[in-house]
Amino acid sequence: MELELKNRIKRVKTGLAICVALVVLLAISNVWFFNRNQSLQDLRSALETQNSDLQVQIDTLQTQNTNLQSQISNLQGQINSLKTKNDQLQSQQEILQSEVDALQTQNVNLQDEIEVLKAPQLHKVNVQWTDYPRYPLPYVLIQGAVFNSGSESAHNAILTVRIFDKAGTLLKSEEIHLGTIEGKSYIAFSVDVPYSGDADSVTTTLAYD
Repeated sequence: MELELKNRIKRVKTGLAICVALVVLLAISNVWFFNRNQSLQDLRSALETQNSDLQVQIDTLQTQNTNLQSQISNLQGQINSLKTKNDQLQSQQEILQSEVDALQTQNVNLQDEIEVLKAPQLHKVNVQWTDYPRYPLPYVLIQGAVFNSGSESAHNAILTVRIFDKAGTLLKSEEIHLGTIEGKSYIAFSVDVPYSGDADSVTTTLAYD
């Protein structure tokens, strides 16, 4: 009986020792799990903070991206506007160039006209002929004037007189030397041109050096 009691006490002590050991293990486990849980909580808080910071950075970048897109759109609009203005300026330049070319052509033409106006321009004024068919020396009286409307002098001016009969046969050709005719001036002449035959018509032409 006493032996059985001792065995029971021994078993109880053993059970208590095991229980104490289990309690210690559970306590250690609880502390470890608590610390682990706390670490995870801290890590979670840190990750949430990082996530919040990253979200703020994302929002900031999105705002900057939106601003950049707006700036790009504005710059593109300015570029398109500048291209339009450039096209307009090129068109205006082409128009102005055409006008300049036209004015240069007009200037050349005016210069040519000025040169033409400066050059000697001889004109017959009231040139008439009268036939005096007196035998044996018939002649034609040629009289009138030659006017130089140019600014420059006409040198060695010559009036050529040709006398024809009714058949158109040349009876006489004679040059009347008028000399130098100054610009904007005239020279009057009256010359007898003898011929042989029966005069019907007279022509006169002018020439100068």
